[in-house]
Amino acid sequence: MFALLALFSALAADPPAQAYGHEERRGTLECEQTDPCADVLPGAVRFVRVDGKPYAEGYDGEGRLVGWVVLSNDVVDIKGYSGKPLSTLVGLSQEGEITGGKVVHHSEPILLVGIPEQALQDFVGAYVGVKAGEPVAVGGAASEGGHSVDIVSGATVTVLAENRTILDSVRSLAEDVGVMERAPMVPGHWVEAEPPWTWAELEKKEVFGRLTVSQEQMGSTGEGYQDTRGTEPFVDLWFTLADAPQVGIALLGEHVYRRARAGLQEGEHLFVILGNGSSSFKGSGFVRGGIFDRIRVEQGLSGVLFRDVDYTNLSGSEAEGSPEFKEGALFITRGGQLDPGQRFELVFLGSRFDGKGAYSREFHTFRAEHRLPRSVYQLDGPDPESRIWRQAWASNPLKTAVVAAWLLAVAGVFAARRYTTARMERLKRLHIGFLLFAFLVGGLVLGVQPSVTQILTAVGSLVHEWRWGLFLSDPVLFLSWIFIAVVTLIWGRGVFCGWTCPYGAMSELLYKVGRLLRLPHFELPDPIHNRLRYLRYVILFGLIGLYLWDPIQGEKAAEIEPFKSTFFVSFWTREWYYAGWWLALAAGSLIYWRPFCRYLCPLGAGLAIPSSVRLSGPYRRDFCSKCKICTRGCEPRAIRDDGTIDPRECLSCMECEANWRDDQVCPPLVKTRRDRERAQELS
Repeated sequence: MFALLALFSALAADPPAQAYGHEERRGTLECEQTDPCADVLPGAVRFVRVDGKPYAEGYDGEGRLVGWVVLSNDVVDIKGYSGKPLSTLVGLSQEGEITGGKVVHHSEPILLVGIPEQALQDFVGAYVGVKAGEPVAVGGAASEGGHSVDIVSGATVTVLAENRTILDSVRSLAEDVGVMERAPMVPGHWVEAEPPWTWAELEKKEVFGRLTVSQEQMGSTGEGYQDTRGTEPFVDLWFTLADAPQVGIALLGEHVYRRARAGLQEGEHLFVILGNGSSSFKGSGFVRGGIFDRIRVEQGLSGVLFRDVDYTNLSGSEAEGSPEFKEGALFITRGGQLDPGQRFELVFLGSRFDGKGAYSREFHTFRAEHRLPRSVYQLDGPDPESRIWRQAWASNPLKTAVVAAWLLAVAGVFAARRYTTARMERLKRLHIGFLLFAFLVGGLVLGVQPSVTQILTAVGSLVHEWRWGLFLSDPVLFLSWIFIAVVTLIWGRGVFCGWTCPYGAMSELLYKVGRLLRLPHFELPDPIHNRLRYLRYVILFGLIGLYLWDPIQGEKAAEIEPFKSTFFVSFWTREWYYAGWWLALAAGSLIYWRPFCRYLCPLGAGLAIPSSVRLSGPYRRDFCSKCKICTRGCEPRAIRDDGTIDPRECLSCMECEANWRDDQVCPPLVKTRRDRERAQELS
């Protein structure tokens, strides 16, 4: 059974020359070795890294400066749909215009297995000529003085993340090299609360960032190294901004806090570090030269170095319930370089003697990212970090409204099922109408096809890092999954699978076409059918395990779903195995009722599990255990021998409930009707 997953994973694997999706890009800009800098800065033939900066200058053949090149990884950390950044090279001219862009690495599943890579490169190419400070509208009309780029259909989240990656990278670069004025900080204010928080409250409210470096990470363990420190880390640093009184008074004590806060100038902040470990974060540079050489704070291309005049020694934390610390420091961030409303990084430069000489040392850099919680600092304007999902919701409100209305209509059919099941003809017309809408409008026009990849992403987020923004970033899918979750718990998975799934609708409609064409009809014997239906669960859990082991291969193996070839990429333009798989399933649907849904669909398996506890299934009578009228007409074969309905198999066609109400079909009702008619005749 696992062979099918292995086959798809192997067939979908990239060819050896593929430049995307295998090794995560973590390095820095290397124009002379691996990064094609000349591709994004035309006219430049020589590139020189700027000391202490994450970008390179590009010069032409006569030694004249052409512009600059930056690698997005060195400047921003904007995650795509995969939860990993899209490594992008961007060029900038001396006039402040983007001269080129190139994605050098990504892990986006939709581009690895569906949409051509060139679509993303073309999207990036649309930014050429855009000024660094110019607003860019993705998938909408440009504002006055702005620029517009098209959405890549089926990859909305990816292109929104790439848009931010390009603009944030080039704007940081433009500000640093002086071709654009530094963007003003988003206004915000410190939230002041009383009384001072305890240490437990500070931790619970996520006030601290934390940077822990182990002995192993520093290379201080292993063969030939005499480790006398046991399990003690090299450094364990807790850090935060302490301007808010509930934080500052808690950590510093009221006297030290009031005095430090009173001395702050505009744009300056209180930065607290508390540390344990076998090494010190203070170093010795501030003694010799007045500069703390072990630590610094970075935010984008801006950085804050601390001097001895910015420093007050702390013996520990004054907060109630605080652990013991070996050392601490209160620093003042000068120069207005730090925006307290945005993410920042504490950078630690660790060193140890490498044994190669009396004074020879080995250095390692470690980083920890932190953002103050809203209980400490609140923005008074829009949050830049929320713009991806906000922009997604604003980009196509009509599509979102249509999908919401469609799903509410389906829910209404089931909420009013006493009316909708009162007449079989009415129920069948409604069902056919919703199947046609699901396939033609929901699938082909709107591209609303939930997938097991969303289940895989959710599982990965639960295991690693949950990001609400990821799930909000596609409003249509978000609405679909809210709908799926609610209706599955109330009526079971059949509401989605049987009424709104675009691919399921296509498969059932093909079967009906096969009946009109008088094609042969096939059914598997019960012993085979009853065993084979468990295959979809094997596929689901196999995909989850593969995804947790290797997300890229998990996403590739998820192509067992033919959804992308149906609604996002024309199957005849794809590799032969994708096209062949799609054709085989479509042909099978003409002669067999929903073959993929019955036996192979991992999404259906994922929804079938919670369906076991659905709150409201079709109504049944004790007599149903003796009658086989509904059993013979049940296409998914969900009615057991005892007359009960298996909620994991039921696709909620509700025809059995229509029969249950029909005194022309249901034997107990037929008898009651005849008895009533005889009584009327006798009277």
